[in-house]
Amino acid sequence: MTAQVLIGLLEEMMDLKLQHFAETQLKLTPEVARLLQEKRETDRRRLDQIRAELVRILDG
Repeated sequence: MTAQVLIGLLEEMMDLKLQHFAETQLKLTPEVARLLQEKRETDRRRLDQIRAELVRILDG
């Protein structure tokens, strides 16, 4: 695993976290809120994958 891959994972994690924060600041219609909830569930799974990969890299 290269430093470039590590940085990419960190950037992706930060991007997902910033998107989530920005979404919490919006006033949404119920339909959009439902769609964003589904997106957050997908994002949460991706964040879990990124964390696992970072742990594997740093422990390795």
